[in-house]
Amino acid sequence: MSSLTGVALAAALIPGAVFAQADVIRIVVPIGAGNPFDTGARALADGLAKVTGKSVIVDNKPGAGGRIGTAEVARAKPDGLTLLYTTAGHATNAGLYSNLTYDPVKDFTPITTVSKSSGFVLLVQKDSPFKTLQDLVAAAKAKPDTVNYGSFGNGNTTHIIGAMFARAADIKLIHVPYKSPLTDFLGGHVNMVFMGTSTAIPLLKDGRVRALAVSAQEPDPDLPGVPTFRQLGYKDVDVPAWSGLLAPRGMTDDKAQALYKQIGEAVKQQAYQDNLKLTQGKVVMVKPQDFKKQLEAEVVRFKKELPELGIKGD
Repeated sequence: MSSLTGVALAAALIPGAVFAQADVIRIVVPIGAGNPFDTGARALADGLAKVTGKSVIVDNKPGAGGRIGTAEVARAKPDGLTLLYTTAGHATNAGLYSNLTYDPVKDFTPITTVSKSSGFVLLVQKDSPFKTLQDLVAAAKAKPDTVNYGSFGNGNTTHIIGAMFARAADIKLIHVPYKSPLTDFLGGHVNMVFMGTSTAIPLLKDGRVRALAVSAQEPDPDLPGVPTFRQLGYKDVDVPAWSGLLAPRGMTDDKAQALYKQIGEAVKQQAYQDNLKLTQGKVVMVKPQDFKKQLEAEVVRFKKELPELGIKGD
C-alpha cells in the first residue's frame, strides 16, 4: 500500500523546475518498508517536497528481488512524476536473471546517485571464536563447508559479497539465505553476516557484534580499527553500496537536469541530513550522464562475474 510522506507546503517552485505544481511525485521503492533504505527514501521525499512545493509519496513495491517495483517504473511515463529509488541491486539483477522484463540501462533515465556507504562489514558475534579474519579463514580451510554466513536472500548483495570473499580467500562457505538474517545471526545460528554500515555500526556501538573487515577501498573513519579486505590481502571483494534515482526512459535532458538539481537541494534539507547521521551514509551525487556510464559498467561487470561465482536468480 502506498504511504504518503512529505505533504508539500504551499510554496512556489524553485527556479528551473519543470513540472506542474498540482502534480504529485511518486517515488517507487522496490523493497518493503521499515528498514534503513526505506527511511532514507522517506527522508529524501520529505526534502524533495520542501524544495518543489509538491506532494511526494513513497510507494513500496516489494517482491521478486526488486523486479516488481522496477518493472512498474520502466512502464511509466517519463514526465518526472514516477521515480525509482533503488540500490546497486538494480545492476546485479542484470547478472542474476536472464528473463528480466526490462533493460536496467536502456529502459531508464538515470538521474543521480544520492548516497553511498563504505561497503559491507563482515560481522561475527561478540563471543565468536574468530577474533580476526585470519582466524576465520584458517577455520574454513581446516574444515571446509563448516563455516556459514546468512544473507538477505539468494542473489542479494549480502550473498554476492560473501561469495566474492570465499573466492578471494580460496575457502568454501555455506550460504544460508533468509528474509531477515540478523535475528538468527544474533542468536548464534550462523557464524557471520555481511551488513552495510547503516546496519553494522549501531550493532557495533551496542557491543553485540565484532567487525573483522569491511569491503571498502579505504579504511572507514566510522569503523576505527576495522581493516579493509584489500589491506588484509583479499582483492576484488567489493560490491557497490549506493542509493540512487532513476526515471523511465525517454525523459528529456532538461527535465533530467532539473530533477538532478532539485535532488541536490533536497539532500541538503534537515530531514535527509538527520537520516544520514543515523545511517552513517554520505551524500555522493553524480550527474545523469555519469550515472548512466556507472550503471552500464556495473551491468557489464555483474553479467560476467555472477555466473563465474555460480550465482543465479532463475
